[in-house]
Amino acid sequence: MLEFAKPEDLGLDAGRLARAEQIVIDGIEKGEYTAGVYLVARHGRIAAQGAFGRHGGEDAPEAKMDSIFDMASMTKPVATATSLMMLVERGMLHLNQPVTDFFPERKLPHLSNVTIKQLLTHTSGLPAWCDLFSKVGTRESAIEQLFQISLEAVPGTRYAYSCMGYITLGLVIEQITGIPLERFAAENVFNPLGMKDSGYNPSLDLCDRIVPTSNSRGRDYCLRGEVHDENAHAMGGNSGNAGLFSTAPDIAIYSQMMLNGGEYGGVRLLSPLSVKRMISNQIDPSIGGQGLGYFTRPNEMTPAADLFSAWAAGHTGFTGTSFLLDPEYDIFVILLTNRVYRKREAPDFLRRRRLFHNAVAASIVG
Repeated sequence: MLEFAKPEDLGLDAGRLARAEQIVIDGIEKGEYTAGVYLVARHGRIAAQGAFGRHGGEDAPEAKMDSIFDMASMTKPVATATSLMMLVERGMLHLNQPVTDFFPERKLPHLSNVTIKQLLTHTSGLPAWCDLFSKVGTRESAIEQLFQISLEAVPGTRYAYSCMGYITLGLVIEQITGIPLERFAAENVFNPLGMKDSGYNPSLDLCDRIVPTSNSRGRDYCLRGEVHDENAHAMGGNSGNAGLFSTAPDIAIYSQMMLNGGEYGGVRLLSPLSVKRMISNQIDPSIGGQGLGYFTRPNEMTPAADLFSAWAAGHTGFTGTSFLLDPEYDIFVILLTNRVYRKREAPDFLRRRRLFHNAVAASIVG
């Protein structure tokens, strides 16, 4: 586990960090989410962290640092892209390989010119989203529908943030390894790093620690330990686009591993070369900013807000989660909330997340 240090020993202003914390608290008071957890670390040590609110209503458990959140699309970099890059390093595929190589039993002429890298960077031509869950609702039917989706653009010519591409990548990983994505990620990412509270489809034994969500289409009830994303749910909660549950301390371990160039606690997960590719822009800046699994500048979806460096990279999750790495300032920032608990769309929360990251960035004074 990462050690603590005084903010001033890490070149951070404690008063300015307190402003960032207050922004998280204000979001609870304004009803944007019921639980909010944040963590800021620099130079390998934690400078500030906090847990506020409750997991739901007035009688719900209080939020704590080990509260478990639905990470939503943070699954893409943490589980899917990381797993895939480990397979690249092992020589089991390369990034410019056609997707069709991995599904020889299927006739997929529309995907013949789509590469693994294009799926990773959201430049495959696949649409941003399609409904894979409402017609039949089984994993098999979702997969069948996925492979029938037509491209909307010539591969490599347009950026469109696509869950469809990452669901496909999860299936690629399963084809290569012969085991479910959730198992591969557990055995090769979470367990080696000591991310003890990270995984798919969490046990009901953890119910008291899981922060609930709601407002998922087709399920008119509170979700606790059940993935919020509808398509990931149709995939049995085991999907490349969403499904990961985790905590701020576990995401802190993963984030530090990335800032360390792929190593943490004596365990090397990735090579520095892979990490650099993952968190740096891999597409033409004229169409967007996207690393291998990570939002990068000039992509406005990165949680870097206005002040972090040009090298900042990170990801967000629809449920109200985000993490940010900035190798130039050797800092990472985690913000976890359940902003979908009360309503599905929340432009007020998007504004608050930007304010929070600006306040954290402004605390860097040395």
